[in-house]
Amino acid sequence: MKSKIPYIIIIVLVVALLLSMQHCSYNKTVYTNNLQALNDTLITFKNRIGTQTSSIKTLQYTKQQLQDNLLKKDAELDALTKEFTKVNSVIKYQTVMRLDTLQVVYHDIVPCIFNRVGEMKKPFYSFKYQSTQSGFSIDSLTIPNTATVITGTKRKWFLGAETLTTDVTNSNPYITVTGITATEVTIHSPWYKKWYVWFAAGIAGGCFIAK
Repeated sequence: MKSKIPYIIIIVLVVALLLSMQHCSYNKTVYTNNLQALNDTLITFKNRIGTQTSSIKTLQYTKQQLQDNLLKKDAELDALTKEFTKVNSVIKYQTVMRLDTLQVVYHDIVPCIFNRVGEMKKPFYSFKYQSTQSGFSIDSLTIPNTATVITGTKRKWFLGAETLTTDVTNSNPYITVTGITATEVTIHSPWYKKWYVWFAAGIAGGCFIAK
């Protein structure tokens, strides 16, 4: 039996090495993907249903990396994530709604000739306008917004049940969310990639040799 011990140790070490190599390979893949995502630029295209889609590669962060690279640099985002016990994903994007010209013609002309033009600039909207006795028009209407989408688990109290939740927050107070459909796809790792399968295989192999 004692003569078999070195073989058992070797098998266990080989299994540990394989697990370490698998972990290193995964980390290298994530690092490469993150580097590509950081250098990626936003693309916009026409999708299969005929509307417009914007797309960009996604970063993969650990909890600590999320804290260091995003949350420490964004106080508002940090405050929003603190409402979750665990954060699964964070999406933050900017949109701008623009309308060139909106015209309204009066059915009855105002019995007074006049022409008023001006411009309105506010933090959450801006536009130019013109008003005459025949009607009025709004030009260059712009409504900016920053939306934050966070998916994770929440608890109503410390020992309460965890609930998978998606929060959508808009920076523009004039934009209201009227509906959300949120789904998270669960991807299970194949059994042969799990560490305890390899560990058990090493133990079994060692016991077999020992016999």
